[in-house]
Amino acid sequence: MHKFWESSNFWIATILAIGGLFVGFPEGAARDAVSSIFLIIASAGALRERLKNAQIDAKKWLSSANTWNYIATAIISAFPFLPPDLFTQIQALFSAIFGGNWQGATAALFSIATILYHILKPDVRRVTT
Repeated sequence: MHKFWESSNFWIATILAIGGLFVGFPEGAARDAVSSIFLIIASAGALRERLKNAQIDAKKWLSSANTWNYIATAIISAFPFLPPDLFTQIQALFSAIFGGNWQGATAALFSIATILYHILKPDVRRVTT
């Protein structure tokens, strides 16, 4: 059995977590460059997770937390306004569907709908003087 630090997934996740600290910096060009680098690393990690075994099982790949970690990092690097919890719920939805857990799938769908509602709703706060 491998120790956790011997896993390539651990090191990719560590690099992405450290890089996440720099993505929020206010410098426009520097922030964009770091985001682009981590978008590439995360995308490569997702592809590696998909292709690392000779037998490719789409259900297993879509249910993997590592896959969603990489996909979330890649998409959030490109669209930083998206909350990471959206991808946690999408992964829970796939796991529930593939496992036949329809109550879990329904709960995940409601969570996803709530997150999307808060992202897409117009800001109706009014400024009064």
